[in-house]
Amino acid sequence: MQTRQYKLLIVDDSRSILHKLGKLFADTAYETTTVDDPLKAYKMIEDEQFDVALLDIVMPKMDGLTLLRKIKNYNGMIQVLMITGDITINNTLNAFRYGASDIFFKPIEDLRELVAAVDAIAAKLDRINAILGKLTK
Repeated sequence: MQTRQYKLLIVDDSRSILHKLGKLFADTAYETTTVDDPLKAYKMIEDEQFDVALLDIVMPKMDGLTLLRKIKNYNGMIQVLMITGDITINNTLNAFRYGASDIFFKPIEDLRELVAAVDAIAAKLDRINAILGKLTK
């Protein structure tokens, strides 16, 4: 069980996917924000304290791999999952090279797996926060 509510940012240029994922995570413990523009998403990352980001890879203005790198350079503690319909070895390897925690291919067959992946990240963040809590006492 999570020790605190984590903030999740979902970025995809498809409004229908954003709606579907926003609805999926509305029934979870996560404070969820959706955005269809990767440039706006990065500005939100700078202005707000997000814990987890779920990024599409193929988007106009800025692709998800570039956004992933920018997020990790800005704050390496933000955990990032990738989703893509452009399934290539290169995209997959680069996602992990650049610091993604996981990758899911569209169409996502079982959305519960996506929620489980975010839950696993929350458990990891709980552990990190517990360790940091001990160090700051």
